[in-house]
Amino acid sequence: MSFYPERRIKPRIICDYPAIVVGCDREGIKYRERAKLANLSASGLFMKANRIIDNGSALSVIILLTSERIHKNTPKIGTNGVVVRTEPKNDGTCGVAVKFNSYRFQ
Repeated sequence: MSFYPERRIKPRIICDYPAIVVGCDREGIKYRERAKLANLSASGLFMKANRIIDNGSALSVIILLTSERIHKNTPKIGTNGVVVRTEPKNDGTCGVAVKFNSYRFQ
């Protein structure tokens, strides 16, 4: 039980969706790699990324709306947003909270 009030404006769903993250690293080199969502709402997401991502980074995230096999026709959400929180892990992965600037179903 938490003693802190819920601050989220939009409800979130717990999920295990695969995602593709597109961004630029500290040297300005563009990357595109897989990630895994932990939760999703209308205003943002939290995911586990395979690299350390800086707070304040601009990212595009394509969310694949399936926990089954990915097919060509798998529904997707394309998002653009900014990293508002990071949780670097010792194994080189990073928990990343992204606030959406925009999103669209694909």
